[in-house]
Amino acid sequence: RAKDFSFMRVTQYGPSAVNREYASWSELLDAFYGGRERAEQLRRAAHDTIKSVRTLRDRQARKLAAQREELKRSENREELRRRGDLITANLWRAKKGSRTLECEDYYSEGCPTVTLELDPLKTPQQNAAQAYKEYRKAETAERHLGELIDRGEKQLDYLDSVLDALSRVESERDVREIRAELYSAGVLKAPRGAAKQRKIKPAGPLRFVSETGVEILVGRNNVQNDELTTKTARRSDVWLHAQRVHGSHVIIRCGDEGPDEATLAYAASLAAYYSEGRGAGKLPVDYTQVRRVKKPSGALPGKVVYTDYKTILAEAPESVSPKP
Repeated sequence: RAKDFSFMRVTQYGPSAVNREYASWSELLDAFYGGRERAEQLRRAAHDTIKSVRTLRDRQARKLAAQREELKRSENREELRRRGDLITANLWRAKKGSRTLECEDYYSEGCPTVTLELDPLKTPQQNAAQAYKEYRKAETAERHLGELIDRGEKQLDYLDSVLDALSRVESERDVREIRAELYSAGVLKAPRGAAKQRKIKPAGPLRFVSETGVEILVGRNNVQNDELTTKTARRSDVWLHAQRVHGSHVIIRCGDEGPDEATLAYAASLAAYYSEGRGAGKLPVDYTQVRRVKKPSGALPGKVVYTDYKTILAEAPESVSPKP
């Protein structure tokens, strides 16, 4: 929301402008410089956290790329087994110290003659054993790497969701809550003595009211999203989330009656606004009853799965005004 200061009441923008009057120039200047100082403090607090998370995110991305490359190499393990089989079947042809072995490849149609490279410092039997050893290693690596890549992809997705939440913080308290989430998840190491510090009381979700008087709640971060969806919302309320992008969980407190069209459209626009798709035009927003939203066991903060949903197109408004 844009801010400006004037020596007289601003009326040309109609109801879209909110006027706040000050008793004196001194009070106005205090508000101006105080606001600027708070904005700078927020920028510094958010910058440090964003830098830490982005460093972890980039490191995780590089690690995943290396694991995927290693997995790709392990996909050729059958060639190692075939090599071991061919050497074993032709031991009578090979001699110790040989650098190559010519033999028929009975795995290929027509049994063409192939030339296998050997380690001259090993016996033919040792060359075959080495091929089998590399085959077993590649087979084990494929199973292990699959699990590591799956976990790494989830971690990368989580770090991206944290960066998205950090891009929308509005106070130092929002930043502190996200850092507390990162400490709890083991993503960042808590500073010494942090456990003894007084815990931050969660700020609670953002609150909005539709033109028909229906309450809408929006999570500020992953932990709030979990709390909102799994504890605060009733099973008959409606849950919304921008499709395939990171963003806030949005709850329409409508109960069994279901939301009217205006409320649904407004809630969908809030889901678009509080997502990384803000500013990208119309976004698909999924919605379903809370009873159809589940948090998988062991999932990272903010991660849920949902079924039996519908989709509505919505565009984020230029600005929003949460209720107190």
